[in-house]
Amino acid sequence: MHNPPMTCRRGLFLVVAAAAVMGCGGMKDDRPAKWSFIAPTIIEPSCATVNCHSAIGQRAGVDLHDRATGYQTLVGRNFAVPFNPDQSEVLFLMRAQGSERMPPDVPLPNADIDLIESWIMAGAMDN
Repeated sequence: MHNPPMTCRRGLFLVVAAAAVMGCGGMKDDRPAKWSFIAPTIIEPSCATVNCHSAIGQRAGVDLHDRATGYQTLVGRNFAVPFNPDQSEVLFLMRAQGSERMPPDVPLPNADIDLIESWIMAGAMDN
C-alpha cells in the first residue's frame, strides 16, 4: 500500500485548521474583537516587522511595534475611525490589491481583516 508524502497530510491539516479559525463552513470566529487580542496576534507579527512598521522601520511614519504605539498610530492618525469602517484606511489597505495592499507580500486572511473591522465597528476601543 502506498502512503502519500507527509507534506500532503500536513498541508491538509493546515487547510482544515485554517478553515476552523477563519470561520468557514458555518463555524463562528470566537476570537475577541478587542485591541488587546488584535495587536499582539495580528498587527505586531504581520505589520510591525523590521522592514515595515517597526520602531526602526516606520514606513510612511507608521509605528506599530507595540500595543500602545500601534493603537495611537491607528486611531490617533485616523487610520482606524471608530464606529466607521468605511472611513478606515487600514481596512482599505488590507483589502486592496497590488502594491497598495498591506501587508504587501502576503495578504492577511479575510477572517483577520473581518475581526479588525468588527473592532472598528464596536468603537475601536483600547481594550
